[in-house]
Amino acid sequence: MGGSLKAVLTLVCFAFSPFALGQAKLENPWLHQLVLHGTDLTWRQDYGGADSVFEIIARDFPDHPAGFLYRAGVALSFAEDHELLLNRPRFDSLIEIGRQKAGEMIARGRDKKWGRFFLATADGSDSYARVYGGDWVGGTIKGVASVRGFEEALGLDSTLSDACAGIGGYNYWRSKKTRYINWLPFVGDARPQAFLMLQRAIESGTYNRFTAVSMLATIYTDAERFEDAIECARFGLKHYPMNRTFLWEISTAFDRMGKSSEASQSYTDLLASIDRDPAGNPYNALVCRLNLAEALARVGDGSQARAHLTIVLQARVERFPEHLQARVRKNLERARLLEKKLSSQVGDGK
Repeated sequence: MGGSLKAVLTLVCFAFSPFALGQAKLENPWLHQLVLHGTDLTWRQDYGGADSVFEIIARDFPDHPAGFLYRAGVALSFAEDHELLLNRPRFDSLIEIGRQKAGEMIARGRDKKWGRFFLATADGSDSYARVYGGDWVGGTIKGVASVRGFEEALGLDSTLSDACAGIGGYNYWRSKKTRYINWLPFVGDARPQAFLMLQRAIESGTYNRFTAVSMLATIYTDAERFEDAIECARFGLKHYPMNRTFLWEISTAFDRMGKSSEASQSYTDLLASIDRDPAGNPYNALVCRLNLAEALARVGDGSQARAHLTIVLQARVERFPEHLQARVRKNLERARLLEKKLSSQVGDGK
């Protein structure tokens, strides 16, 4: 584990209280507690409960953008977790209301830093939704606006470290996902800055800490700093043991570093979380089970690998939503190749 990451996680453990010294928080105590509760439920992947909390915020604080923007965020998180198409009309409506409320806060001159923060949050959520839907160019343009807004908020209050998660997350995504337009004057490799910003959000953020932990785990895996990625994911799982985001991240890191035994265990935990999800997720269950079968095959457990492959190969492409069918076909091709390999090993007496 890298020394810098050890320091970060030590600081996080010390500063886990939302009232830790140096952390900016919303001034209204009830609003602050509701936002904390709603974000906690979101990380517990209780999306219905989280949406209900943020609906209360929108009702009790109708002039504040938080309730509307966090409801949009829950909708986006649910769609991503379940590989669903985002309900854009509802999402866009919530984002627009939140953007309007944030603009009014700025115009009134009250809580200007939070107005800038939430306006940047609106642009950041819009950016991510566009990328999720395949509009990378539109997502990049919205993302640039988001980063500028977060930087302005941070300039108004240097303790508003939650803004660093938005800056760091976008800078990583921009560099990772938009390489084909790096020639544009506002696009370049900002990953080094992303590390620093995300570490700061982990150290002293209030509302976006675990978003930063998740993003940092992704960056470490991409940079092949797998041990650091695993430590990030483990920190997330310490607080949210069944969270599928952290389970995917730790499984991927183990897989890519060649630790197949550890990967098979984490994929088993992930599959259990997927199976317990009341909303269901047949596509992610298929991919997770296939990854588990491949990990089991690598450690020589052909019997268990074949048992999982049997379930995977029962999948029917036409039963999946249209936007997933091409991906299902590719995964079924992977499954058939693994089945053939395992069959040949049995034939060779292995």
